[in-house]
Amino acid sequence: MVLFHANTHIFKNDFNSVTSVVFNKYPNPYATHVLSIDTISRKIDANGNLLTTRLFRKKGKLPRWIEYIVGSRITESWMIEFTMVDPNKKIMKSFNRNIDHVRLLQVEEYTTYEYNEIEKHTVVNSKVKFTSGFHVGIRSKIEKMSLSRFEAGVEKSRQGMALVMKKVEEQRKQLS
Repeated sequence: MVLFHANTHIFKNDFNSVTSVVFNKYPNPYATHVLSIDTISRKIDANGNLLTTRLFRKKGKLPRWIEYIVGSRITESWMIEFTMVDPNKKIMKSFNRNIDHVRLLQVEEYTTYEYNEIEKHTVVNSKVKFTSGFHVGIRSKIEKMSLSRFEAGVEKSRQGMALVMKKVEEQRKQLS
């Protein structure tokens, strides 16, 4: 079984602020699980879009029943993120997924940030897919546990974004 999580959130901020915060949201006190971020590549394509590839190292704690199944304590994981920012259309698309422990669980997240010119806010649509490569009985338990943990972390992620957004706006006011 494959599980999905989808959500929409509105940031009452302009597109440039939101996309800037996406690239600068770590470290923050709501995301202590993010250990490091490395930018692998960043370039402007022929259409003027910013293309970025980043590598994340994250920590986490697995339930004991999963440690028993996999035979070890997995405390770190690596994620890769691909983003495209179209400054003309004011759209940012990102895709990230884990690149290790994929038999245990593959997590793929697709996110779109789109500025609404009329309402003057940025709409974020996110869809996350959870897939385990384990046997049927264990597979659904792993996917459900992962979905539950992800949903519990969504609010913390938004709080982290809001905190960094506030800092960015304060810095802009000081420069004005």
